[in-house]
Amino acid sequence: MTRTVVAGIDVGNHTTEILLAQVEDGAVTTLAHGQAPTRGRKGDAESLRGAAALLHRIEVDAGTVADELLLSVLRPVDTATAPIPAAFSPASPVRSLRRPDGSTPAGAGYGVGQHVRLTDLTAPVLDVPIVISVDATTDFEVAAREITSAVERGWQVVGVVAAQDDAVLIRNRIPVDVPVVDEADVDGLAPGALVAVEVVEEGRSYRAMADPIALSAALHLPPGSLVEVAEFCRELADSAAIAVTRRTEPPEPPAPDDDYVDIEVDSTIVRYSPAEAHRVLRRSAPGSVRGVRLRTVPTAADGLAVHDAFFTDLASIDNGAWLRRGVADTQGTVVALLAADEAEDAAATLSELTGRPAQTLSTEPEAAAWGARTTPGIPAGAMVCDIGGGTVDLISADRTVVAAGAGESITVAVARVLGVPSALAETVKRTPAVRVEGPHVAHEEDGRRVFLDAPASSDAIGRLCVRGSAGLVPFSSRLAAEEWRSLRLAIKQEAVAANIARCLTAFDAPPTALVLAGGGALDDELLRTVAEALRGARVVVGRADIDGVHGPRFAVARGLVAMYAQK
Repeated sequence: MTRTVVAGIDVGNHTTEILLAQVEDGAVTTLAHGQAPTRGRKGDAESLRGAAALLHRIEVDAGTVADELLLSVLRPVDTATAPIPAAFSPASPVRSLRRPDGSTPAGAGYGVGQHVRLTDLTAPVLDVPIVISVDATTDFEVAAREITSAVERGWQVVGVVAAQDDAVLIRNRIPVDVPVVDEADVDGLAPGALVAVEVVEEGRSYRAMADPIALSAALHLPPGSLVEVAEFCRELADSAAIAVTRRTEPPEPPAPDDDYVDIEVDSTIVRYSPAEAHRVLRRSAPGSVRGVRLRTVPTAADGLAVHDAFFTDLASIDNGAWLRRGVADTQGTVVALLAADEAEDAAATLSELTGRPAQTLSTEPEAAAWGARTTPGIPAGAMVCDIGGGTVDLISADRTVVAAGAGESITVAVARVLGVPSALAETVKRTPAVRVEGPHVAHEEDGRRVFLDAPASSDAIGRLCVRGSAGLVPFSSRLAAEEWRSLRLAIKQEAVAANIARCLTAFDAPPTALVLAGGGALDDELLRTVAEALRGARVVVGRADIDGVHGPRFAVARGLVAMYAQK
C-alpha cells in the first residue's frame, strides 16, 4: 500500500491556491486547503516565496507535511492601462477625420460634399456641394472671410472641417448655417474626396451619418463593405460631431520608434499600431499575437514576446451603461499581455525554498480540466473555462485555448474608471453597492430604499458605498447606484465575457455546456454576462464545484493532485 501526502500548488496571477491531499493507491483524500494573494509577478522568486509561506501555514494548521509538491507550467500575464488612441479597424473602408478628444463643434445638421481646401477657393466655382477644410496655420478670421467670399461667388458650401478648435468662431462669422467640425485631421485629405460631416443639434439624438447604409450611400462605398462600415458606425453612435471620408489606402505601419503589436494574419506577421491592433485582436483567435511594445507598460517597454494580448477600450463600456459625461474616467485601454516564455525553474526554486521535492506535472489548463471534472453532475462533453486573474483557459476534449485578459482586467478597469486603489476596486467589482442618502437611509441598486442597521459615518453620506467587514466603504460621489450596476456589468462584459466569446471562435463548434472554474467563477454577475454573451450560440453556462465541496476554486490545485494519483 502506497500512501503519500502531496500539495497541489496553483501560483496564479492574482491568488495562490494550495490543496493538501493524501494519495493512497490512486485514491485522493483532501486534508486541507488555503489561498493567499500572489506576491510579485507570477513565477518570479517573490511569488514562489509567497507560495512556500502559504504551504507552511496550511501544513501547520493541518498538522501534517507534504511529501511532494506539484506545480503546473507558470506563464505570467501583465495587466495595466495604456493611453492607446481610439480603436479602429485597419480593414475599415472609411476613416474618421475628427480627433477623439474633439469637443467644440458648431452649427447643426449634416452634409456630404467634395473636399476643397480653403486655399483652393480661388479656383473656378464647382457646381457641386463642397466641404471646406481649414488647416492649422490659418487664423479663424481669415478662414471665415474666405468662406464668406466663396459663398458670395456661388460655392455650395455644405460643411467645414478645421484643424484647430475654431468651430464656434468660424460659424459665427459665416453667412450659411452649416455644420462646422473642428479638431480634425485635414492633413493628407485629398482634394475632391467625398467628406460627410454632421453636428448634432443640442438636445437632439438624431445622427444621419451614424447610419451605415446612409453613410455607405453618401460616400459611394461598395455593398460588400457594409459590415465593416456598420462596425465603424458603432463608434459614431454617441458623437456630437462627425467628419468621415473614404479610406483610399491602408494605414501606414508604425514608425521604428513607435509602439506596435505584431499579429500573425494568414501565416504572415503584420505589424499594427496599438489602435489598429485593438480591432484585429478582438477578431483573432488567441495565439496569433507574436510581440508587443508599449512604452507605458514597464514589462513591454522594450518589446515583449507574447502568446496572446487582449485590449479593452474603456470608452466601449459606455455602450452598456450610457453614462452621463464626467461621472467616470473612460479614457484609456486595459491591456492584458500573456508572456510567450514560461517561468524558468519554478519547481527547482520551490524545492530549494521548502526542502521538499517539487515537480511540474502539466499546463494550467490541463490541470484545471482535471479538477473541474470532479464537479457533480457535469454534463458529458462539457467544455471547461478556467477564469483566473490573468487568463481565460478553454479546454475541450481535443483542444485548449489560452487567452490573456481575465479577473485582473476587470479590477484594473474598475480602478481606472472610478479613480480608486486596486485593493478597493477588487472589493467594489464583486458586490452590489448602496448610495447612502442620510445617516439611516440608503438607496439600493434595485431602487429600494432601506434603513441601515447602524448610523452611517459622515464620509459615507451622499456617496456610493460597498458593505465591508468594517461597515460601509465609500468609493464614489458621482454615480447613482443603478448607474454603477450598469457600468459594472458593462466592464465585465467587455473585459471577460467578450474574451470568452472570442476564444470559442477557435473551436469547430460551440459546446452544449460551458463550466466556469477559477476565482472569477465566484462572481455571479460574471456568470450572468458570460451566459448572455453565449446565449445566441445556445451554450448552457454553469459553475464548477470541485469535489462537490470547494466551489469553482482550487480547480488547478485539485487537478494536479488527480493527475499525480492517476500516475
